[in-house]
Amino acid sequence: MDKDFIDEELTRLSRKGLFLKGGAAAAGLTVLGSPAAAAFAASNASTFKVAIVTHGDTGSFWSVFKKGVDQAAKDLKSRGVSVTQVYANNNVPNQVAGINAAVASGAKVIATSVPDASALKDPLRKASNKGIEIITVNSGLGAFDSLPTYEVHIGQTEDVAGKGAGKQFKKAGAKKVLIVIHEASNSGLQQRATGVKSVLGGSNVKVLTIPNAKSDIPGTKAKVKAAFNADKKLDAFLGLDPDVTIPCISSVPKGTKIGTFDVGGAIKEIQAGRMLFAIDQQQYLQGYLPVVFAVLYVTNLNTVGNGQPVLTGPGIINKSNAAKVAALAKKGTR
Repeated sequence: MDKDFIDEELTRLSRKGLFLKGGAAAAGLTVLGSPAAAAFAASNASTFKVAIVTHGDTGSFWSVFKKGVDQAAKDLKSRGVSVTQVYANNNVPNQVAGINAAVASGAKVIATSVPDASALKDPLRKASNKGIEIITVNSGLGAFDSLPTYEVHIGQTEDVAGKGAGKQFKKAGAKKVLIVIHEASNSGLQQRATGVKSVLGGSNVKVLTIPNAKSDIPGTKAKVKAAFNADKKLDAFLGLDPDVTIPCISSVPKGTKIGTFDVGGAIKEIQAGRMLFAIDQQQYLQGYLPVVFAVLYVTNLNTVGNGQPVLTGPGIINKSNAAKVAALAKKGTR
């Protein structure tokens, strides 16, 4: 994978020291769905609880994340951890309910994605005030550093990943790129777009925001096609999720340079020559590592990061390595 774009521009972050509370007993595993409260109540009280609460769905990206969580729970069962999971499908009230349910259930650690910090501010502050350790995953870098029990962020640095995408387009000779932001309130997607602009220049990037784009693919395709028809200078397209990018391949002019964030079905498109690259943030690690860090924190006072995020990638998948990644994707881990 190309790693040259991960440079000294990684953010200057300040994080608080970590302090451990609690211990561990017998082993157990509970996987949560909806409704969150009922599932949390079913957790085995003889174990210490780690709650995974994300804004994600169970599509091509988050299903790989979930495999990471499941595998970590299995691997660490003997360490006395009970892992619960909530996937809110971009429904803020459901994610808030999942966090509140984790607090009520006595979770020791909550690992949560933070696409919209303002929406999760109150429940996470409540959790922290109760002594629950907070880990952010996937999105939310820097959003809750000030919480007294905040530990670490696990994921990619979105602006640097955006720069990586910009450099791929620049290398391919792209003149002007259309970027589709598919979740209007997701700050991480805005950061990706900003990273691309910093490489190509703002005048060479057009951003099209389509709220809930994944829930209306025909409408999204029509909007993308209209954007290319309206601006003939556009010669490249960047979707920020393969579930948006791949369907839109047929909506852009032939010869358009196409890239995406995340993997999913993008590997086949890269191998077939219909897509140049995918930015790989390795979401399996984003699911696996929070459970590992939580168990080590609760049982052995171990901390990670030293005030910096733990980065999962980012890397570039292109024709040179797509076959190797494809073999792993068949196992559901990439």
